[in-house]
Amino acid sequence: RTQVNYYLLKFSLKGTQNSNTPAKFNSKKRLYTRASMGSNKDRLESLEKRLQGNRALMGKEAKKAAKLEKKLKILLGGYMARGQALSKQLSDTHEQVEQSVVELETFKKLQSLERMAMPKRFQKLKEEVEVLSDKENKLQVEYANISHSE
Repeated sequence: RTQVNYYLLKFSLKGTQNSNTPAKFNSKKRLYTRASMGSNKDRLESLEKRLQGNRALMGKEAKKAAKLEKKLKILLGGYMARGQALSKQLSDTHEQVEQSVVELETFKKLQSLERMAMPKRFQKLKEEVEVLSDKENKLQVEYANISHSE
């Protein structure tokens, strides 16, 4: 309705010397006139009327948007739920991969430390075996001496 009045105003003002002048609604005369015509009070009333019209239009558009959002939610609800489930699954998998990477790096470091320590351990065990072997040989000799002397 407001749009129709605007076009009527544009048509009626066509042909005047300054057709690009903004229009205002004169509530007393209930018609659109040039904004430059009229008093400040008339201009203020015109702006208030325009504001009320814009608020009403905004309310209607908000209702339409809410209705469309509701329809979309119903229509796309399954996709949204599936998307959320997949997103959670993806984040869980990502956390598991990160944990596995940390574990892998830890075990690689442990493996390298073990490889460096292995020769030392092997040498230490070899020395211990030699000491025990010498001790056993001495004890065997001593046992043989004791058993022959009796």
